[in-house]
This record gives sequence, C-alpha cells and structure tokens, in this order.
Amino acid sequence: MLFNKAQGQAVVDLTSAETVGTVTACTVAPSPARIAGLRLKTRGLGHHTLEWANVHAFGPDAVAVEEAGRLRDERTIEPADPAHATHDPIGKTVLTETGSGMGTVTDIEFDEESGQVRHLLTDEEQIPGGALLGVGSYAVVVTAPE
Repeated sequence: MLFNKAQGQAVVDLTSAETVGTVTACTVAPSPARIAGLRLKTRGLGHHTLEWANVHAFGPDAVAVEEAGRLRDERTIEPADPAHATHDPIGKTVLTETGSGMGTVTDIEFDEESGQVRHLLTDEEQIPGGALLGVGSYAVVVTAPE
C-alpha cells in the first residue's frame, strides 16, 4: 500500500466504535525498515501518535486500535523515539551514507499487515526499504546503490 492512500483514514477505537482521529503522517524506523507510528489529528486533543505495535488492523477504509488509551500525545514523545515526528520521512531529502543526493521522499510503499517498508519513493526512483539507515530532522539516509 502507498502511504498517501492511508492519509485521511479514520482511526477507530474497537471498544467504543468511535473515530478517535485521522491519519495525517507516519514515522519510520530502520533495521528492519518499518512504520514505527501513525501520526494522527484528533478532535480537540491535538496531535497524537499510534505506535505500529498498537495497530489492531489496517484496512482499506480505516485503522483499528483496541482502545483510544493507546494513543500517545506527541508532546510526550522524546526525539530519540522512532515514533517522534522527526522520523517522518515524507518531504525530506534522501542522502546516501556517502553524501550523494537521491531526491526527496514523496511516498512510502509498505505492507499494511506488518508495517514493513517495501520502498521509499522519491521524485527520481524507488529505494528498497532495506537500504534505509535512518531518518533525521533534515534528511533520510540510505545505503549507496552498488
């Protein structure tokens, strides 16, 4: 699935059947490359993150969480935590570990069951998820192609 198709999806609390927010962005972690968290816009509550481990199901129309209490207020997440907003790759420059530019991340192809990142998509190419070394405040770092 492409992440841009997940943006705007409702996040539903399975205990109350209420919509607790909508998906706005994601964060990723390397080794192995995976979605670490879904960033949400929540009604009246500001911005929250749902860690991937707390995603009960990721369907074509909604994301299910077992209970809304599993959402984390973004203000309480430390920058080193892979769920922190700093680790959102979309819109960031892609650099190899040797400093070569590879474009800007425009989307992420991921497995909606496991959260595994299959590819980082740039305006120039598809970069295998296995090449991801890290995501920082300025850039996404990947291994240099052979």
